[in-house]
Amino acid sequence: MTKDKNKKESIEVLMKQIEEIIDQLENGEIDLDESIKKYENGMALIEKCKKILKESRLKIEYLKDKAEKYKENEEINEDEDKEEDEDKDKEEEEEEDEDEDEDKDEDKDEKQN
Repeated sequence: MTKDKNKKESIEVLMKQIEEIIDQLENGEIDLDESIKKYENGMALIEKCKKILKESRLKIEYLKDKAEKYKENEEINEDEDKEEDEDKDKEEEEEEDEDEDEDKDEDKDEKQN
């Protein structure tokens, strides 16, 4: 989290520097050579911002994909659990039916004897 916070602070600092450069260029109080240097510096800062934003976007996409896969796995697990429960219920019913059948057979045998 500290790393993300540093990136956020970093991009905010970079944006502030870019705004200062823009203000200086718009004021027209600096000579041409200095303006060119400021412009180049501003463009380099913009590239750094783009890089930070791209990395952040990729991280968000990765986390989003990971969350979707987790959700899909949870849904699959829930479905499997349901199926297991249904299978258990079915097995229990079959066992009860078998027990009932055995009881009936025993009753028949007793009556015949």
